[in-house]
Amino acid sequence: MLSPLSEAAHEDPLFRMAVASLDLWPAFAAEIAAESGLDVEYRPAGKLHIAFDEAGESQLRSIRSRGAGFGVQLLAGHEARAVEPVLSADVIAALLVGRDHRVNNRILGEAAWKAASRGGVDFRLDSEAAEVVIGRDRRVSAVRLEDGTTIPTERVILAAGAWSGQIGGLPRLVPVEPVRGQMFAVDASKWRPGSRPFLEHTIDAPGCYFIPRDDGRILVGATVERAAFAAGPTPGGISMLLGAAIRAVPSIAGLPLAETWAGYRPGTPDDLPILGSDPDIAGIVYATGHFRNGVLLAPITAAVVAALVEGTEPPVAIERFRPDRFDTE
Repeated sequence: MLSPLSEAAHEDPLFRMAVASLDLWPAFAAEIAAESGLDVEYRPAGKLHIAFDEAGESQLRSIRSRGAGFGVQLLAGHEARAVEPVLSADVIAALLVGRDHRVNNRILGEAAWKAASRGGVDFRLDSEAAEVVIGRDRRVSAVRLEDGTTIPTERVILAAGAWSGQIGGLPRLVPVEPVRGQMFAVDASKWRPGSRPFLEHTIDAPGCYFIPRDDGRILVGATVERAAFAAGPTPGGISMLLGAAIRAVPSIAGLPLAETWAGYRPGTPDDLPILGSDPDIAGIVYATGHFRNGVLLAPITAAVVAALVEGTEPPVAIERFRPDRFDTE
């Protein structure tokens, strides 16, 4: 989900960066598709936030109040079901957000890999990065792999996601922890009531969300668990999502279960990214800790990192994301 309005708790400056990144997505998707030959399924299709009670409707009004420029429209329950007929009869209100997009993250990962390979990137897959080596001149001099291989370099970009805090040799604490997210998918490709797909919009419901894919699958997520690298998915996590999903979209109960899985988001103590150059050691750039917004923030993060490596001004303000902000904690 490419949803700046849903992540507006930190309006300054994360919200502004998220909006700037959303603006880059159409060109970014087109470019990576051209370079890789893969359609990453970037779809500016919009999202419906739904509510079952007055408290939920009040939250929708709060989102609407900060939704200028996002094409927001508050709907009654029957109006929401006209937009998405499979919604529960218990839905009393919904907020339609026009400027809320989506992309297929799995295809995006494959496309980025192919584009990078064709651009000359050398992937080392046989051994993990273990340590950043810093020379006596307080500059990066190499990266050491777990098998003992040393790769000389003048620059390192730390973008190891939930594993960023496990890289040795760094000059400061990188407090990134894994936040497990469990999900499941159902197959709605054979859904045939009328002539429309099972869902056309992303749906944000109490306790879960729904993301339609071009192949007819519906993704349902996601738990938010600070459970370290505990394996998943678990019966408890999937059961919770199933209950929330069936409450919002009852027809989903009859669709074939296609897959369950779990992943690890890179969380930080303040839920903000760690983005910027190291203030003490030349050659280290941090690009991690994006929590739930890594895909949304991918284009702007790429632009920021490129600017820092090239020694030019980043396209957005990144002072709030300084890598040394946790040094005194």
